Amino acid sequence: MGIFMKGAPLLFTAVLVLSLISLSVCTGKHQRQQAEFDKLNRLIDSVTNTSMKSGRYTLASELFERLSTIRRAEGIDSAHSILFAFFDRLHPEVRISDSLAVLQTIEWIYNCFTMMDSGGVFFTNGDADTYSAWFLQYVEGMRPDLIIISLPFLMGPDYREALKNNIRTRRALNLSETDSLPLPPSTDQTQEALIDIILHMIEQPRYPPIYLAPRCGVESRLGEHIVYPGLVYAYQDSIQPKSQILDHLLSKLTKSWQLRYASKGFSKDKRYASRVGVTQYLTLLLHILPEFEKQRRYLDMDTLFTYLEPVLGEEWRFSALRYKYCHSKEKDCRRYLKKLKRYAIRHPDDFQVQAVLKELENQ
Repeated sequence: MGIFMKGAPLLFTAVLVLSLISLSVCTGKHQRQQAEFDKLNRLIDSVTNTSMKSGRYTLASELFERLSTIRRAEGIDSAHSILFAFFDRLHPEVRISDSLAVLQTIEWIYNCFTMMDSGGVFFTNGDADTYSAWFLQYVEGMRPDLIIISLPFLMGPDYREALKNNIRTRRALNLSETDSLPLPPSTDQTQEALIDIILHMIEQPRYPPIYLAPRCGVESRLGEHIVYPGLVYAYQDSIQPKSQILDHLLSKLTKSWQLRYASKGFSKDKRYASRVGVTQYLTLLLHILPEFEKQRRYLDMDTLFTYLEPVLGEEWRFSALRYKYCHSKEKDCRRYLKKLKRYAIRHPDDFQVQAVLKELENQ
């Protein structure tokens, strides 16, 4: 008993020392984490406050390298949390006020990726699509075969230099070491530069597949060579039968698309929702439905509606489209017309809704 009593102070001292060491280690770890967090915040501020001409691409590359490291070390949720903070600090036109909207954007770009053939060149035209595409490719490791080119970033000398120094990109764009990329006059006037790049690319006997994010603004300029396979636009040298385009879309929608976040309802931030959320999936329906009806593919139309109803079911335009193109069951038609009428009653000042409702009732 005496031996145990004599050893008690030593045991207590050992426990105390171990506790202090553990506390010191935890404090040091917390301080390192806080220091890293502060560095990331400063980097995010630098990216959002630096113009394209002053080296935004270099800073953005560093940010996405950090995100990739965080993804490997701490998991996807930690990388997402940094991305949420980054999107929240972008300029007001594309500010996103909640994390769900960011995840929906990433999911939308993921679905765009599924529509693209291997080795394609994907031209993006804004912060939302550019940063989401970079996140999927550089942080999550998806579609490394694609070459992503951001049109607004062409304003930056550092970005243009990076593109020229990449042999794979230079070959895809049909550039020699002495060629220069066209310089847009501003970040929102990139159409002429894009047309120049595409025309230069297609001079090759075998050029890579070319894809354009919505609102690139060259659809009318390149005429029938620009097709809409769904969510993205594509350049085609030869005209592909529309039935093949529809088959391709249905295959991707039913087998490859993810609508997990889109089906949770879109952001209440109208500025954002109108840019990416509701608009892209509604645009898909507006492009595709008339062609389905022309070919009398009513069962395929029902499939399309079934997949997109969890996403767009509360959107009045979806109710209008569902009523207009509903061919399977009369009770379904009545159900969607009732939904549209309820919306019209709640929004008597929305003259667009009232006009659409009047047109449908007169059919």
